[in-house]
Amino acid sequence: MPEEILEPQAKLQKIEDDEKNKQVECETKLHGPGETPPNPLSKNQLKKQKRLEKYEEFKKARRLKERERQKQKRLEAQAQGLPTRNGPSRKELKKRQTEVDKQELGKLSVAIDLDYDELMHDRDVAKCIKQCLRIYTINRRSTCPGQLHLTGIKTDGRIHTSLKRNDGWENWHLKYHFDTTHMEVFPKENIIYLTCESDTVLDSIEEGKIYIIGGLVDHNHHKGLCHKRAIENGLHTARLPLNEHVNMKTRAVLSTFHVFEILLRVSEGKSWTEAIIETLPERKGAKPKLNLEETENHLNDKDVANEIIADNICD
Repeated sequence: MPEEILEPQAKLQKIEDDEKNKQVECETKLHGPGETPPNPLSKNQLKKQKRLEKYEEFKKARRLKERERQKQKRLEAQAQGLPTRNGPSRKELKKRQTEVDKQELGKLSVAIDLDYDELMHDRDVAKCIKQCLRIYTINRRSTCPGQLHLTGIKTDGRIHTSLKRNDGWENWHLKYHFDTTHMEVFPKENIIYLTCESDTVLDSIEEGKIYIIGGLVDHNHHKGLCHKRAIENGLHTARLPLNEHVNMKTRAVLSTFHVFEILLRVSEGKSWTEAIIETLPERKGAKPKLNLEETENHLNDKDVANEIIADNICD
């Protein structure tokens, strides 16, 4: 029937049908036949996305402003004859780290295993990268920095994307290994994977060994996964001697940067007890254990005290 002689109601229905057909055709072109169009974002998700975009937009400006403020403080301190910095200069830190990087495997060599991209939520991926940044900072400011590697990074994966949000990440003094795991980078016989489930206690740090720390932030959703992967790959495993040196109120499960800091402190010459006590937060309630000799002396002193009390009671 010609369009001119259609009734008004029929014309309206035809227009609506045409619009629907155009919408379906457009969606088919965008998503392909058989593909489901993505769900629209909720109001909260849109707000969050806008906040993130705004934060990224002004991030560089804030950083430049902070650098200018620090520069002004140094100039004021210099004018008053005060020290301009508390620690070594950036130039000294860079020189120190460059010397370590020249070695094939240094006194302490650590790799963070980041081959867990698909097992973490976006928020946990961000936390993982923050821990890597903290590890880099701790190592860089150490008097005896170790050699640091990041392995298992998937190119353009979520961990890589999160890394890119940190300005200058490409210039960090560590070794990145994209699309290659620690198994492909280091000799198998030199690898020791650190897991709290291991039956082997790490008594000392060996030069020439590479210590792997799992970069998995999962809030115990994948308990024992790092240990399981290490065993399946036929790797040596070990755990830090926490129970042998300290008593803790909580479980002996540590974050990635705490494990690294303990290793670094021991490599600097501190005892395991000192390194653990200095590194762990107060909420862990870590208290040093008495060694056998101290325990015997403590018991002898206690026996003597009890005998004196008994004598006083008899008198």
